[in-house]
Amino acid sequence: MSNDYQQQSSYNPEIKKNRHMSPLWILPILTIALAGWLLVKAVHDAGQRVQIYFSDAQGLIAGRTTIRYQGLEVGMVRDINLSKDLTNIYVDADIYPEATKLLGEDTKFWLVKPSASLSGISGLDALVSGNYIAIYPATDSDTSKTKYTALESVPTELAVNDGLTVTLKARDLGGISVGSKIVYKKIPIGEVYSFKLDDDAETVIINASIQEEFRHIITNKSRFWNVSGIGANVGFQGVDVRLESLSAILGGAIAVDSPDGGEPVSTGTDFRLYKDLKTAGRGIPITIAVPDNNNLKANGSPIVYRGLEIGRINNLALNDNRDSIIASASIEPAFSDMLNQGTLFLLEEAKVSLSGVENLSNLLTGNYLTLVPGTGDQVRDFVAIKQDELDRVQANSVSLRLMSDNSFGLEPGSSVLYRGIPVGTLNSVELVDDQVAMDISIEKEFKHLIRSENRFFVTGSASAELTKSGLNVTVPPAKQLLTGSISFVSEGRNTDRAEFPLFQTKSLAELAKHDQNGSMRLTLFANELPPIQEGSPILYRNMQVGSISDYSLADGGVYINGSIDNKYKHLVTPQSVFWNRSGVEVEASLAGVSVKAAPLKTLIDGGIAFDSMPGIENKIGKRWKLYQDFNAARKFGRSITLFTTGSEQQISKGMAIKYQGVKVGEVMLTLPDFERQRIEVIARILPEFVDRVTTSDSYYWLVKPEIGLSGVKNLGAIVSQYIAVEPGKGPNSKQFELNNFAKVENGVEFILQSEQRGSIKAGTPVLYRDIEVGRVTQVELGPFADRVVSTIQIEPKYAYLVRANSVFWNVSGVDVQIGLSGANIKAGTVDSLIRGGITFSTPEGKQLQPKAEPGQTFYLNKAADPSWTEWRTAIPAP
Repeated sequence: MSNDYQQQSSYNPEIKKNRHMSPLWILPILTIALAGWLLVKAVHDAGQRVQIYFSDAQGLIAGRTTIRYQGLEVGMVRDINLSKDLTNIYVDADIYPEATKLLGEDTKFWLVKPSASLSGISGLDALVSGNYIAIYPATDSDTSKTKYTALESVPTELAVNDGLTVTLKARDLGGISVGSKIVYKKIPIGEVYSFKLDDDAETVIINASIQEEFRHIITNKSRFWNVSGIGANVGFQGVDVRLESLSAILGGAIAVDSPDGGEPVSTGTDFRLYKDLKTAGRGIPITIAVPDNNNLKANGSPIVYRGLEIGRINNLALNDNRDSIIASASIEPAFSDMLNQGTLFLLEEAKVSLSGVENLSNLLTGNYLTLVPGTGDQVRDFVAIKQDELDRVQANSVSLRLMSDNSFGLEPGSSVLYRGIPVGTLNSVELVDDQVAMDISIEKEFKHLIRSENRFFVTGSASAELTKSGLNVTVPPAKQLLTGSISFVSEGRNTDRAEFPLFQTKSLAELAKHDQNGSMRLTLFANELPPIQEGSPILYRNMQVGSISDYSLADGGVYINGSIDNKYKHLVTPQSVFWNRSGVEVEASLAGVSVKAAPLKTLIDGGIAFDSMPGIENKIGKRWKLYQDFNAARKFGRSITLFTTGSEQQISKGMAIKYQGVKVGEVMLTLPDFERQRIEVIARILPEFVDRVTTSDSYYWLVKPEIGLSGVKNLGAIVSQYIAVEPGKGPNSKQFELNNFAKVENGVEFILQSEQRGSIKAGTPVLYRDIEVGRVTQVELGPFADRVVSTIQIEPKYAYLVRANSVFWNVSGVDVQIGLSGANIKAGTVDSLIRGGITFSTPEGKQLQPKAEPGQTFYLNKAADPSWTEWRTAIPAP
């Protein structure tokens, strides 16, 4: 049994391998396949990843903010991050594959969000779906660029569409904003899409677009003006209030008008934006050159024809050269046939004077222009003139210009009289090159009164004139007394002369008659203006031969201009001298008092006299010199300058200059010359001595008194020192050296050398046996400063006394020697004690030494040996 059991329990199973996949693997495989498909689809759906930079993240939500092109979603914002420099934010966004062709170098992004303003509502779709990012496609597709900067607003390309773009320039923005309408006859034809300041921040630039269908309306003559808000004009006719449409009042608007005849413009053309309709000046544009001080309004002065307003001035500005004023104006088209080459514009001005009032309303409303039609070709540039110019153009009057140094209180509107009858008018008074120019017009019927020798003078004021017959008082009529006037004398032949001088009085005009008959002009120079006036006479030996015309300030004095009648001009010679002849001349002397009175006219008006006086300095440069009076002229002669460096010389004003005791001149002024360390002495020489004592080698020296036992020299110098002069020869000169001592004629010079200067100085006498035979001329240090070198001059007649072996010693002062035996005092002569001195002697010998050669040098001993004074050497005179 057990074997059976063992045999039954040892069964071996048959094992077979399954060759098929288990169904359990199907699920993982399906999961992996699905994941891969989802991954591929996610990558495919993600498209192009880009970064877009914004100034702020307002309205942006990651995973919700979409990117749209023309309303179609083409991308999604995935992430929002802050830039590293913290200045802005950027979003990581995916552009769907089918929209990547929108990307490129010039792709534009901007945030669309709802906004509302007075001009309308924009971004309304964002109000429902939320803010989104709009995209504007690139010109050329390129996916290489992945970073973009978003715009702040809609790009210009979308704002303009396919219409015409124009640029408007204005002083300020006014009520204009983005979206403001451009209207033509109140029909919207475009709108403003942007504005900004120009580079210089002076002008506002407004960019606007015109719809394509209205493009033909805009021409080169179109005018744009602001119609925003409410306009009002307050004047004497009442209050004019202008209201535009409600949208223009709230959102702003710009109106445009295009006169006929304009040409089409291209995109980007510049126009001016006027502030209102009146300034824009709808009509035919013209320019008018207007006078200065025109009192026209730059924003609406009317242009009138026969009392009807046919245009207005829109603007006033200077021309390119800034020398005239140009008015921009517009004329109604109905009057275009009057805009011809011969047309003029008359400036209508208000005139208020004592003689009447014209155009009183202009004082309140401003001046205006009147059109004066002409003939010729049509033009657009004109000139505005005043009434007097119009009369001249129309040959109703003759224009003249009067020149003077003063306006004399005359004003435009004053009458021009001939024999008291008005024949013309003063039109303008202005400065021209430091002179007063007055433009007058003479009526055509009095044209024959304008002659070559006319003389114009001021009238209309009371005057008084003292004449030989008494006091002559003139009082004009009351009207002339108040307004002033100009009168004239008509003389000469017919002429086309257009400029004449204007004289202050009739008397001056009569004096001018001499100039017109022919005269010689001359100019005098004086330190100050004498008591003369315009018209004062110029006298020659008390006879009037000319007159004073005017005078003016000059550097250091006064210029006086005058004229001498041609028939007397021969009296003016190179020796003529002029002096003041005004008033009474009084001369007092030991012989008595002399009083000389000038003629009566000269006593009243002052005057200048002249005569021929040789030797007197009569000119300063090219101008005649005017002396204070006859005595000053007679005594003046010629000025000279003396130079001195001696500190011991005391020169004062009035010191006499003498020749052998006779006065030939005097000192006028002393001046220090710091640069040259010397004193300049200005002196004058009397006329009769000029030729002798002002020659180049004349010798001047200061004379001082000399006191000695032998007597007193130059006694006159004790009371008052003076300057002596020794006449010379040669050409005239004005500069001389002032010496300390008299000149030694043909003196022989020798040189002395000593160890000390002692009391020797220039002028110290040189003695021979106590007789003065010469003097020291110069004392100075030797070239090596080891000795004193003195130059002496010996008079020619004593020069033979100086022999080749002569000995010189100093005899100045007192020599005191004190010893045990007592005091030994040695003194020279009293002369030598006072003046100092040098003496010399020649040693005794078998043979007399020859004469010393000029310039020979000798040693100057301090004191004499006792034996030297005992020499009795005989020296025969040559």
